[in-house]
Amino acid sequence: MNSQTSSEPERIEPIARVIDAECEKHGPYKAKQVAMGGGLPPITMNCPKCSEERREREELRAAEEARRRKQERIDQLFRRSAIPLRFLDRTLEGYKATNDGQRRALRIATRYVETFADSATVGPSMVLAGKPGTGKTHIACGIANALIHMGKPVLFMTVLQALRHIKETYRKDSTRTEEKAMAELMEPELLILDEVGAQLGSEHEKMLMFEIINERYQNCRSTILISNLTGDELTEFLGDRVMDRFRENGAIVAFDWNSHRGQRDAS
Repeated sequence: MNSQTSSEPERIEPIARVIDAECEKHGPYKAKQVAMGGGLPPITMNCPKCSEERREREELRAAEEARRRKQERIDQLFRRSAIPLRFLDRTLEGYKATNDGQRRALRIATRYVETFADSATVGPSMVLAGKPGTGKTHIACGIANALIHMGKPVLFMTVLQALRHIKETYRKDSTRTEEKAMAELMEPELLILDEVGAQLGSEHEKMLMFEIINERYQNCRSTILISNLTGDELTEFLGDRVMDRFRENGAIVAFDWNSHRGQRDAS
């Protein structure tokens, strides 16, 4: 009986040593060199300073790419926000608070923004009501600006635009349903509705307004109402059901000082 034997290739253990090496940029350095055997060339460790510079360049490129992506996201959110061009650059930092009422409004707005950083579930709401030209839109758009820079979607609409957005689905040739239009108003984390009280105020429009606000309330989505009406007039106009949503889950801020319209900080 013939026996057949097989032989495995002999394993050659790598041999490591430290050698003197020369970097064209940084000069001499101590390098670890590993001889692999089997006719393979040895592997010599790169210059540590070159390696560190390479890591720094990669980290810089990664950070720059992250900044670029973030800025693209912010630019996209601003384009989708529909904030009027006049108020696109408004910030809370740029709001000039010169009286107690303005300082209170600014404090409330600042805390409002902070709640978005502290919580991902609760959607606070706010009513900015009072005289024209007292900075209501500046405050609202300053909040929007801050949230967009946090990467949160915001949508600015007048009440007439919001109602038209829904009513357009009533046309026979409409390709969208009322449910779809309502769902689109639920998407942004903050919806700003301006000129509350400027619409006709039919019972149907009031019902649609309540549905928008109530649906956002139920889904923990934040809403800011801007109106030239006083708080009492707004309650009479929208009804207690709507205003209760804001009393329960936000703030009603009265802008009861004189108009500054025409000045640099007016809005």
